[in-house]
Amino acid sequence: MIIDTFILQIRANAPLFAGRVAGAAEFNAGLKNYNTSLALPAAYVVPLGQEADENIGLGGDLLQIVHKYVGIIVELDAQTDRRGQAPAMQLDLIEEQLNASVLNMILRDHCPRMSKGVYTRTARWLELDRARSFYQFEYGLDWQLGSQDGVQVQSIPLAAIEVDIFKAPVQPGDTPPAVIRVPTGDPPYPPATDGPWPNG
Repeated sequence: MIIDTFILQIRANAPLFAGRVAGAAEFNAGLKNYNTSLALPAAYVVPLGQEADENIGLGGDLLQIVHKYVGIIVELDAQTDRRGQAPAMQLDLIEEQLNASVLNMILRDHCPRMSKGVYTRTARWLELDRARSFYQFEYGLDWQLGSQDGVQVQSIPLAAIEVDIFKAPVQPGDTPPAVIRVPTGDPPYPPATDGPWPNG
């Protein structure tokens, strides 16, 4: 869904591509067959993997920041200039329109705990042949994982809380003159211990 959101954003906010934005499958097919169903220039949104920081949760809790990376590969027409100079002249405008499409975007529907908006990482030239030039812009998304995202450990249900009441001074072994039992679950409640004050 992250890739789909990127594609929709670029189609809506990068007029240079006139809606010619697709995903990794279309990009791969175009490379293998040396053709594309999209006129140029075109853009392809591809996943680039993810990394996660160490778990910093305490006491068995889960607390991690996940970094997911997305690439936007731009395919430009190099037939009129096999040196690639003419397509390269468009890169500043392309970067400006891609940034206007996705930079600082927050995807609440797919990453409900994003710690910040989409940010830019790097950009690189990929390939130049007699007909096409490829350039990749890379963006990152961070969000927080918590214990609610993992396996939910089943705890023993708490049926009641028992409080022993003493009048000072209290010595080890004293019997409480009163006990308050606060039920926290469904009856039957556990009986009062009525035991001595614990040692230590």
